[in-house]
Amino acid sequence: MDQSRLVKYIQELTPKERERFREFVLSPYFNQHKKTTELLELVLDQLDKKSGKGLEKEVVYKKLFPKEAFDEQKLHNVMSYLKKLYHRFLSQQYAESLDFQEQLFTLEYAYANNRFDVLTNRSKQLGKTLEEHPLHDANYFHASYRLNFLLGYYSANHDRSKSGLFQKMLNNLDQYYIVEKLRNCCHLTANMLMINTHYEFRFIEEILDHVRNNRDNSREDHAILLYYTILMSLREENNQEHYAQLKNILDLHTQHLNLVERGDLYTFAINYCIRRINAGESNYQRELFDLYKSGLKTGLLLSNGLLSEWNYKNITALGCSLKEFEWTEKFIQEYKDKLLGSRRDNAYNYNLAHLYYNKKMYNEALSALLLVQFSDVMYHLNTTFLLLRTYYALRDTEALLSLIETFRIYVIRNQKMTVDQKRGYTNFLRFAKKLVLLKHHANTFSRKALEEKLSALKEKINSTENVINRYWLVEECAA
Repeated sequence: MDQSRLVKYIQELTPKERERFREFVLSPYFNQHKKTTELLELVLDQLDKKSGKGLEKEVVYKKLFPKEAFDEQKLHNVMSYLKKLYHRFLSQQYAESLDFQEQLFTLEYAYANNRFDVLTNRSKQLGKTLEEHPLHDANYFHASYRLNFLLGYYSANHDRSKSGLFQKMLNNLDQYYIVEKLRNCCHLTANMLMINTHYEFRFIEEILDHVRNNRDNSREDHAILLYYTILMSLREENNQEHYAQLKNILDLHTQHLNLVERGDLYTFAINYCIRRINAGESNYQRELFDLYKSGLKTGLLLSNGLLSEWNYKNITALGCSLKEFEWTEKFIQEYKDKLLGSRRDNAYNYNLAHLYYNKKMYNEALSALLLVQFSDVMYHLNTTFLLLRTYYALRDTEALLSLIETFRIYVIRNQKMTVDQKRGYTNFLRFAKKLVLLKHHANTFSRKALEEKLSALKEKINSTENVINRYWLVEECAA
């Protein structure tokens, strides 16, 4: 049992969640099965001791049924019931975390069961709550739709003078649909730009026309305008007015957006800058750096308190590129503990090495790189490339040539890389070897002859399709 999904699920709960789950299982409303409660107490006790030795099936069964012979099916039944309670607990926790849900469930139950006094009384309070709610997001529109649905159909049978309720219902349904449609179109359009896939967005042109034609009348619908602007920045990438509008929302209207919408605002604004940088517009580097700093300050770059290792890497690389070394070193140290535990040391050591390399502290960079574990393909590739550049900076030709050959064999044999990836890296390594040998034998050529050979190599690199890290090779050919 110590390896069961049930134990794993409970282990993943925070201390606060474990205590709430315990209270949930102890509640006679949710559970009246004594053995299930006893099983949970046994599991929690062993997890508190950080030991799994007391969770072997036979040991657990003996504690639950001390006078009976081991019966695996009987134990399985108790575990199954506790797992069902766990699933119900998650559902309960989530429902309680959502705005308006408890009030709406009360009203919907009252309507379905003819408790009309409850419906008319409690709907006034929810209507007031919605009226005072500062965020006009998808949750708000959906809640307003459900409330006006109930009141509209109740009034149709009891007070037909309130026909305007149906119009409110329809308007809020439309706004809910538009927000969700635009939000999903943003994410899936971005997905289409990254990988070879396609989605059919029905009615999207009609929706975009509707938003364009009603922008002056929809100033309070910040979520709709946000996702409209993001989608247009994806569809019309060269029109910088859309990014300017995103910046305007960022500067003036974030208080009108929920956490998910704020996160999307930062994510898409950041990705827009990255695409412009990749297109050769280096002026967006400073723009991107400021976005990252703002996202860190507000916490919107964090997810459940954690910073992704890829944002950690991108921010470090950008800080180094802009020579913001003091800020970048402080960032690397301060945000180390906000990385996922299992990935923390690798991300920290790699990015510290990246910083040292850019500060020309090459021996320190080598020391940090030696601590990076090749836990996946990306760490292997990124670390090896940084190691190669460090050896190159140190002019350690022997180590360089050995690394290039070892790396070449790794790429050829790797089963997780695509054919295109392998071709890109083998092309890089082929040119890197030629560059290293040219620089190593530089003294055997006249200055003019060396420049001609480097120029020819640069031309060959630029004319070859699919060369990973082409920018570094070209840069070094011109040096």
